[in-house]
Amino acid sequence: MGKYLFDAIMTPEENGGYSVEFPTLPGCFTCGDDYREAAMMAADAAKTWVASRLKHGESVPEYRKEDAPAGCERLCVFFETDESYVIEGPVISAAQAARELGVSAGRVTQMLNAGLLDGYRSGRRTWVAKASVEARKSSPRLVGRPRKGALQA
Repeated sequence: MGKYLFDAIMTPEENGGYSVEFPTLPGCFTCGDDYREAAMMAADAAKTWVASRLKHGESVPEYRKEDAPAGCERLCVFFETDESYVIEGPVISAAQAARELGVSAGRVTQMLNAGLLDGYRSGRRTWVAKASVEARKSSPRLVGRPRKGALQA
């Protein structure tokens, strides 16, 4: 997994919130209702942009320090990503994935964090790749904890 650092330009909006753009990453922009949300969305947007470039075999620009125009702020964004971050194919909500797998929504989040399911967050919503849910359903798991002997094999 590669580590990346890019400068974003945060512009306060008239109606509140911030718009964010990355001058080094053409077409990469986002927004947020407040500073914190805009910063979090900026990291996710840059992570997705870079992962997409990697997935398609394209080069990723080098870090370049940016100067913020008057009234704007420069935000330095660090993240780690690789091409596996980009999910292809249809996605379903975490709630739908939980229903299909017969687990709680919290367990779906744990499964995503553990790499057992593929998915991503978009704002406050979590999306899960339908293919990863189907793969999980087709390989049923045993109930309960593994036996000690099974762990030592």
